[in-house]
Amino acid sequence: MAMEAALRMGELPACFVFAPEDEVAVEYYLLPRLLGWRPQIDGLILEDDPLSAPPWELLERNGRKEEAFLLAEGQARCGKGTRQKRTCAGGGWWEGQKTCAEGKGLRVPGGGGGTEAAWRKKALNFHGGGGGGEKGSTGWVMHEYAVTAPKDLARSPLRLYHIRRSSYGRKQSGAMEVPRALGLP
Repeated sequence: MAMEAALRMGELPACFVFAPEDEVAVEYYLLPRLLGWRPQIDGLILEDDPLSAPPWELLERNGRKEEAFLLAEGQARCGKGTRQKRTCAGGGWWEGQKTCAEGKGLRVPGGGGGTEAAWRKKALNFHGGGGGGEKGSTGWVMHEYAVTAPKDLARSPLRLYHIRRSSYGRKQSGAMEVPRALGLP
C-alpha cells in the first residue's frame, strides 16, 4: 500500500465492480484509514456524514443512486458515552437485535506482522418519513463496520458505512453501481 499517488475512479477498467466481502472492507479500507493512510482509489469510498441527510438525499448529493460506501466518524449520543447517535432530519437508523457479524485475525497493515485486528458489523434500517410522509421502514439499510481491537485502533470513532437499498424481496447483483459521471459503465 505504499502507493505514491492514489488511483482515481476514472482510471479503473470498465469491468470494475466494487462489492468487497466484510473482511476485505475492514482490512483494506477501514484499517488503513485508521492508520492515517491515503485511500487507494480516490472517490471509491466517500467521506460524508451518514447522519447529515436521509439516505436517498445523501446518495443523490454524492452522485450515487442506490448504494455507497462512506467513511465517517461515529457520533456519541448526547456527546458522551459509547451509544451512537443515529438520527437525522427525516428519520433515523434503528439497530436490529444483535451485531450481524464479527471477525478477528485480520492483519494490521504495517503492524509488524504479529498485530491482529478484530471488527464488528451492525445492520441498521432507516425509519421515518419516506418522502410521502409515511412512517416506518423506508427500505434503506446501513451496515456499520468498526474495529474492536487492538485497543489503540478501537478507540477511534472512524467507521466504514455501506448504505444501500434493501435487497429483501428482490434480486440484486450485490455490486455497487459506479457513477456515470466517472466515465465507467
